[in-house]
Amino acid sequence: MDQTLDEVNKHCGEHVQAYASCVDSHGETWKTDCLGLRKALTECSDKNVTLMKMVRLSCQPVIDKYQECLGKNSQTPQVCIDALRDLYECTESVGQMMDKMNSLQRKHGELAPGKVGNKEV
Repeated sequence: MDQTLDEVNKHCGEHVQAYASCVDSHGETWKTDCLGLRKALTECSDKNVTLMKMVRLSCQPVIDKYQECLGKNSQTPQVCIDALRDLYECTESVGQMMDKMNSLQRKHGELAPGKVGNKEV
């Protein structure tokens, strides 16, 4: 996952900094005040970081469940530990799948990096 964060920072570092600054400066209202910046960061990472795109496609219901839990339990986020664990397991399984695909691509030399089949991802 560290490699994915490095890729996000490499391609979307300005978005990360802008969103983090907004969150830091808006206290209780950051969820609404920084929504546009959050969407821009999400779009950038989905466009430029294949693993992030695949996680979003594969794990969206789990992501939604975790975010819903946090929204309902903002004062006691520790009650969302099971939802966080589910999210972690989903992202790890997608990462493992991507690692296997990349390994097969390198082994067989059939596909260029960033492609699944003949399609760009």
